[in-house]
Amino acid sequence: MTKRRLAIIEAPSNLGLMALGDDAEPGTRHAPATLRQLGLHDRLAAEHVVTVEPPPYSRDDQRRINIRNIDAIAEYSIRLADAVEEAVEAGYFPLVLGGDCSILIGSMLGLARQREAALLYVDGHTDFYLPEQSATGGGAGMDLALVTGWGPSALTDLEGRWPYVTTRRVAALANRDHEGAPPSSIPAIAESGMAYRPLEQIRAEGVGACVNAALNLIDADREGFWIHFDVDAIDSRLMPAVDSPQADGLDWKEAAALLATALKRGALGLQVTIYDPSRDPGHAAGKALIEWLVDVLATEA
Repeated sequence: MTKRRLAIIEAPSNLGLMALGDDAEPGTRHAPATLRQLGLHDRLAAEHVVTVEPPPYSRDDQRRINIRNIDAIAEYSIRLADAVEEAVEAGYFPLVLGGDCSILIGSMLGLARQREAALLYVDGHTDFYLPEQSATGGGAGMDLALVTGWGPSALTDLEGRWPYVTTRRVAALANRDHEGAPPSSIPAIAESGMAYRPLEQIRAEGVGACVNAALNLIDADREGFWIHFDVDAIDSRLMPAVDSPQADGLDWKEAAALLATALKRGALGLQVTIYDPSRDPGHAAGKALIEWLVDVLATEA
């Protein structure tokens, strides 16, 4: 067992979200800086820290395709892919701090340049929808579809690398949003070929057993796998600082068991998304998030 060399990649993009109410833009862009100010970077003793600044946010209400900021997301994804690729090639374990879930495009593109990496996708929502199914036009609610090749080529086929990961190399865990979406050509996630385990199934099978079984199904050990963790997978009573809170969700102990199990299988890197400091007065949720990350990343590789 070896201690992982940690690189933090700050990805403060909010391009994939709709601004709510009178907000000029979503507050997720402040997450990396807030977590740094609260001591995360120092406590993790990161060897390397880089910030990939996004283009300016636009509400983009006159969009030609129902994905806000589509061109800006595409441009940003390529630059984020550069940072992820460079970190992995240098032997680092990248911790990518979002930002919203659309940063998954850049992370998976960076890996697709090197290998056929699998994806462990942990999220309170499936995010497996096409633009015509979205009421918000937020790419952050379509990211799992986009990285698996569903949706407009402006985001699904960057550098001619469609798809960045195939559905059969994806395990989607912890979803508890069962309201569905308008019918479209995309299959339901349970019929997509992914290893799909909603929250209730994780609890029925046991967290560790479920994660290992899902990773086996997607052949995660063959060329490695990436972990996406949206903090809205956490119970909203514990993590209220998200844009789409829901009832129930993982508690911190369950989330730690999930992530620790995955890390022991040799993940290539981890991204954490959707924490919004503007929805966290006093930063209690942010401090809890830091304690969780420090604890689980202490797990040796």
